[in-house]
Amino acid sequence: MSMLKSKWIKFGFAFLVIFLFLHFIVPLLILANLEKPPASSSHFINTFEESKERFLTYEESLNQNWNTVKRDSLSVDGDATIDLWWADANQQKTNLIIITSGVHGVEGYVGSAMLDIFLENFIAPLDKENTGIVLVHGVNPIGMMEMRRYNENNVDLNRNFIYNWDTFDKEMNTDYEDLKAFLQPENKISTITWRDLKFYGEIAKTVLTDGTTKIEKALLSGQYTQPKGVYYGGKDDEPSTEFIKGLFEEILLTEYANILHVDLHTGYGPRYQMSIFSSGKETMSQEEAQEAFGYPLVFTPDSDEYYVTNGDVPEYFAMLKEEIAPSKSLYSTTFEFGTMGDGLWASIDSVKRTIMENQMIHHGSNDEHSKEILDSRYREMFYPSEQKWRDKAKADFIQAMEGVLKFNNMIE
Repeated sequence: MSMLKSKWIKFGFAFLVIFLFLHFIVPLLILANLEKPPASSSHFINTFEESKERFLTYEESLNQNWNTVKRDSLSVDGDATIDLWWADANQQKTNLIIITSGVHGVEGYVGSAMLDIFLENFIAPLDKENTGIVLVHGVNPIGMMEMRRYNENNVDLNRNFIYNWDTFDKEMNTDYEDLKAFLQPENKISTITWRDLKFYGEIAKTVLTDGTTKIEKALLSGQYTQPKGVYYGGKDDEPSTEFIKGLFEEILLTEYANILHVDLHTGYGPRYQMSIFSSGKETMSQEEAQEAFGYPLVFTPDSDEYYVTNGDVPEYFAMLKEEIAPSKSLYSTTFEFGTMGDGLWASIDSVKRTIMENQMIHHGSNDEHSKEILDSRYREMFYPSEQKWRDKAKADFIQAMEGVLKFNNMIE
């Protein structure tokens, strides 16, 4: 009897040690090893205010190269503004380059860096006599300020560019509704260790019962019924969306006949290889596009990795062009800087960070360390601190931009 009692005591003691280690020590170890964002440096900076201030200084450089330069802005909330510079071709309005950034708020920091790199590297080779540029900073300024993908209404703006809300079926994403309990938990986050373990159990169960394809479809296509859910596309145009839609219409009604639009994003794809993500109207194959742009990774509709979303910015621009300016040439695309990697574990980790960040925003946590850990994880998913990553992102952007500019006959 005493032997049995001794075994239970040992078991209980071991259980207590494991519990205390997981509950108290593991979160501290995670905290100690979190990526710390480096100080703002050349191109890559850390606050919306710094980014906006730098963007506004571009006026001098633009005025040195173009005769007509104008600024426009939309205040979403006080100093949280969308800002743009529009420099018109000095003589014949033939080519127009548009770069939009910050549609997914937190992704705007890499977007801001690429705008800076564009001015540094591509102003000189452009023919200002027949080429103009439009640079847009912080399409989602509140999201950028708060280091969130979503805007002030929890709307994913890259699911909000619906062409016609009257005919759009907001209830089409039945997969999200089926998986709502997993994708949108409605309770506070506990100690990060237990929440992580619970997530892995939940996703294993979900994969076994519903499959990975259903999870991907539930997330990537956007959903329009759960305002506190992830990838929520809204119920109507958000103010930022309305502003950019108006900009696109204004552009298409100008004299410019050859238009290039690049929308800057981070997150999806290989960690050290930016992707050019073509619109659904692209007719080139992946191999043809990669050869045409002189770039190693271009996703086209025939690519295995290609996916379609509702309310996507370049797709909207392409559809609008077909309706109001069918004779013009428009190449509207996404430059996607991969951050997490493209393996199975990276995909699982991405889903985990997405779900937990949203849960934290709407329901909070009972643990003081959980928010700090989740904030860091989420920031790193869209704005990596690693210098190697940032250097490669810069090199990829220059290579890709040069390729699409040459393909569209905007530089030699």
